[in-house]
Amino acid sequence: MRNVEVHSCPELMGLIQEVGFLPLLDSGIAGYSAEAIVDDECRYVVYSDGGWDWPLWKWKGPIVQEGDCVYGKFFAGKAGFVSRAWWPDLCNWRRSKFPQPAEGSIEETILMTLAENGSLITRELRAACGFTGPNMRSKFDGYITRLQMAARIVTEDFVYPTDKHGRTSARSNGAPDTKTHLSGC
Repeated sequence: MRNVEVHSCPELMGLIQEVGFLPLLDSGIAGYSAEAIVDDECRYVVYSDGGWDWPLWKWKGPIVQEGDCVYGKFFAGKAGFVSRAWWPDLCNWRRSKFPQPAEGSIEETILMTLAENGSLITRELRAACGFTGPNMRSKFDGYITRLQMAARIVTEDFVYPTDKHGRTSARSNGAPDTKTHLSGC
């Protein structure tokens, strides 16, 4: 990727449109991720009071809401952005490689739950699908990743919970949805 340094969310939105797809974090290709090209002021910082700031992380929601792109774990199970111009091609190729989930499978249950309820934050979706016991979070996340890799669902938005001190958590809750049709697929 050419020498680029991104300083703002609108700049990153423009770059995603220019390159077509861009992993959020390290992609295994030197310099080819949003994390690698943001200005130093946009990188993760932890404050002495326990607070944090990471503009890049906070940009994910506005980018999927306003940036004319989709977001999900599309790159070897890692998250990133795909422009809506490129999405139909990626979606069609992925769906040709990953068949429709089998009837009665957990993946089908997830898709049906989303179709019936619309977008749900991951925690709500996990509960609606019955993944409420110990160690179910990582197991469920694996199913979500497979559905995103198959271009069956995308992340529609992000919700950032707050702790008991009112600080925003660095861990976001994605809101998966089957609204891939909004992106031409």
